[in-house]
Amino acid sequence: MQNDRIGRSLRVFSNIYAMVFAAVLVAISVTGKFFSINIGLSLRIGYENLPIVLGGIILGPFAGLIVGLCADVCGCIAIGYSINPIIMLGAGSIGMTAGVISLLFKNRFSPISVILSDITGHIIGSLVVKTIGIAIYYGAEKGIWVLFLERLITYIPVIIFEIIIMLLLFSSGHLRKELNKLLK
Repeated sequence: MQNDRIGRSLRVFSNIYAMVFAAVLVAISVTGKFFSINIGLSLRIGYENLPIVLGGIILGPFAGLIVGLCADVCGCIAIGYSINPIIMLGAGSIGMTAGVISLLFKNRFSPISVILSDITGHIIGSLVVKTIGIAIYYGAEKGIWVLFLERLITYIPVIIFEIIIMLLLFSSGHLRKELNKLLK
């Protein structure tokens, strides 16, 4: 059963509708970079990771990884940031982790699946991988643990906001029906 779900995740890009949906998620993530609030060099509050988490939960871990990588590269180019491969890997790992965690549940759109997928994706991708990338790229003057704690405090309201949005989205029976058609 689990192998079948992983196999479907790898085949998602053979479906043109899934590819278009993934591209839309990348575009939404890029707009999230435009509307983010930057606090210094290492902190940013925004919704750019929400579409990446959605890509992982809806399309699976492989697609979540691709959505995250593409969103980071396109967003950096659009904003004018230099591309940091570690931060790019962090964005991809958000989607991949969210997708892997959601596959562990019979109903990947259930509230507990959505909550755990989002939190785990952010812990691994945003707080661990991206913090290491920021520390290497910009330096961590106060120390990496202080940077980690600053980012943790910043991400708590972002994660709560994302979870609320996703729970509202997935509570719609019509949306779940459309997503199931997309994934067939």
